[in-house]
Amino acid sequence: MRGKLWILPLAYLLSSSEGSFDSCEFMLENEIPFTLACKAEYSTDLKLNYRDIWVKADVPYFLWWRRQPSLELLVSFYESPISPCKNVSLSLNCLHCSDTEEPGIHIRPEGFHCFEFSFSYVRALMKHCGLSPKHRIDRVAIHYARRVPNRDIPSGANRPRPWTLGRHRW
Repeated sequence: MRGKLWILPLAYLLSSSEGSFDSCEFMLENEIPFTLACKAEYSTDLKLNYRDIWVKADVPYFLWWRRQPSLELLVSFYESPISPCKNVSLSLNCLHCSDTEEPGIHIRPEGFHCFEFSFSYVRALMKHCGLSPKHRIDRVAIHYARRVPNRDIPSGANRPRPWTLGRHRW
């Protein structure tokens, strides 16, 4: 049971103000871009363990990092225009390759989550990607390059009632 306790915090973190786009100031362009650290495919084990509803098993993800002097990490799920980039920067609400004039990806706030701390999900992504999770990471940005699912929960009025045997009152 102890191993299942992180599921609720991941869902909470991604939906809370702790992981909002408002916390992404550290991403703003400066003289040090994020450098590609590794890339991997999101495994079935990661999916089963963390149940990130915005990522399917077997999709690619990319990790870039920079030291400034603290370690900051950018994780991007799915292929996108920044996937082939060695260095990534953020400017004018666009993620782009640092060494090109291409506009890059326009940031959608609902697909971007920033944290002033690291957590087990990030360390698991690093480990799966071949990086040592022992690095102390001070800031994390998680980017979903595809549209995120609608998390609205339908009201009980729309849910079908189970059929049961017995007397029915019509």
